[in-house]
Amino acid sequence: MSASPQSPFGPADAVSEVRDELIEAIRSGDDTSGVSPGSIEGAATPLPALFTGPRVCVALPLYNAGSEAVRVLDELVAFAPKVQTWEFLFVDDGSTDGTATALRKRLAAIGIVEPELAARFGVLSYAPNAGKGHAVRVAALESDAEYFLFTDGDLAYSPDHLLRLFERLQSADVVIGSRLEHDEGYGARPLRNIMGRVFNYIAGIVLSIRYRDTQAGLKGFRSRAAHDVFSRIRIRDFSFDVEVLYIARKLGYSIAEIPAHVDPAHRRNSSTVNLVRDPIRMFWSLCKIRVNKILGLYRLDERDLGEVGTRADVPARNTRVSGGLHRRGA
Repeated sequence: MSASPQSPFGPADAVSEVRDELIEAIRSGDDTSGVSPGSIEGAATPLPALFTGPRVCVALPLYNAGSEAVRVLDELVAFAPKVQTWEFLFVDDGSTDGTATALRKRLAAIGIVEPELAARFGVLSYAPNAGKGHAVRVAALESDAEYFLFTDGDLAYSPDHLLRLFERLQSADVVIGSRLEHDEGYGARPLRNIMGRVFNYIAGIVLSIRYRDTQAGLKGFRSRAAHDVFSRIRIRDFSFDVEVLYIARKLGYSIAEIPAHVDPAHRRNSSTVNLVRDPIRMFWSLCKIRVNKILGLYRLDERDLGEVGTRADVPARNTRVSGGLHRRGA
């Protein structure tokens, strides 16, 4: 994090000197936040011209991420100046290792130096752990931005993917990342690669949806589509992705795909996916989706938000989430 080159304070100004000292303390890791600054990969890459436009909310679901969450926060802080109207919301899904506390401490330290930048980041937490699908649903219904994006909490895809999602959302209601044909092996072990392909094939048969990759943690929505879809989902674990696409398609929203490339550093990380248990659970989720549809639980005949496919600037339904949700600073 660096001082703004257009700072109004001169070198001799006392306020400027204090500010510079704070910046240096955070750079050197001597800040008093109790959280290490973390590494920011690609920080030396020159930033393009500042992006301005409509409000966008980016959600990152987390569970027991620890210091990794702070690293992701630092990387997004470096990215945030590109997108001046974007907000970033970390959703702590009932972590027991102090993930939310670590993020709040780090944001407090950043806020001393860059208060306006820190104000665009938030931490939403609840307990107990309820699953990735629930975390994303909470964020989607909490957001009142014109666009809603979510990506994996470990930032498996570089932040520039978020810009591609937003760009594609100018001509589609929902946009999903696709790894299977655009990123050789998509950074996964061969068995997991095969599992992903088989699951997509089965999903196509059971739910009649045909997408190259339903499970990539990289998706974007116009606000109305986000509220309309996430108010209906019922699956809380990581199988929720395919339910989201099924509901969006049934509601008549247009769905597009963009290439998604797993970050090379992430490819070396061990996966938490159980290659024996999780395929069974995912197949059972497909069956549940069919049953939910037959029982009318998705309320697919409701059309209370105007014509399908309208622009994102249509006012979104005022849907709030009850429960013990705590944003940064609350």
